[in-house]
Amino acid sequence: MDISLTPLILLVSLWHADLLSANEMVPDNELLLNKVCPVSSPMPSLTQESIGILAFSQHWYHDGGDNAAYQARDNATGVGIEIHFLANDNGFVKGRNVANCQRYRIIQLRQTNIKNLVNELPVQIDIPNTFSLPFYDNHTLEHGHGMHQTPKDNQDKPWAQSVMRASSVAIYDTPYVSDAYGTEGEDIRVTFETCVVCQREQGYDQLLSCGSWGFQRDYMGGMTGWAEPEFIPVQCSVKPSDQYLTTLDNAERIDYRYWLDWR
Repeated sequence: MDISLTPLILLVSLWHADLLSANEMVPDNELLLNKVCPVSSPMPSLTQESIGILAFSQHWYHDGGDNAAYQARDNATGVGIEIHFLANDNGFVKGRNVANCQRYRIIQLRQTNIKNLVNELPVQIDIPNTFSLPFYDNHTLEHGHGMHQTPKDNQDKPWAQSVMRASSVAIYDTPYVSDAYGTEGEDIRVTFETCVVCQREQGYDQLLSCGSWGFQRDYMGGMTGWAEPEFIPVQCSVKPSDQYLTTLDNAERIDYRYWLDWR
């Protein structure tokens, strides 16, 4: 199947956050778009060739993995989002494939100021300790390739059952931070930088365009503690940040050097 912009037209309805209200019912099969970032690949001529888009869904809220809704409840502690890379004909591996990619992957950087981190760092690649490679679209994390169903775990998602999606690669992220991990007097802040990777069988991998996003829970003090999360809007970038590159290059627990590994 050509995972180009055609599935986007078929499966996506373009909505805006200010159009959603607590009384509106959202069809389960619709992907609500919040932000679209262009994805390009540097060519030998030093020009940027468009190969697709990185689509960020309308975010939602949940309470530690339960009670997901597009409107934040008083007890919400985290957010959720779908992130899809959709290759166009220039990027589709069975199309023109101008970047000569055999597969597309996602690597995500996470930064947080929460306390009591166990076997984790304030800034790190967003994967479990057991992973030897940095890709988020891997076993145990919620993701999809090509035509796929959304994750079966619906407690932290705003849909009643799994529905179909179509994208070159997709991740489904539902981060949250409970009050116990906050520092008295400080806002809780968690940010992410999500980048598309062109994976090559014969050649070096290439980091492509990115989008940054996150959430913040303001410190309210007293019996309230921290407020419900506020989503940090998506910001697009044509390439990873310096912090992203440094963190990926210096990660000790993963064996991956996109600029050295020739498979």
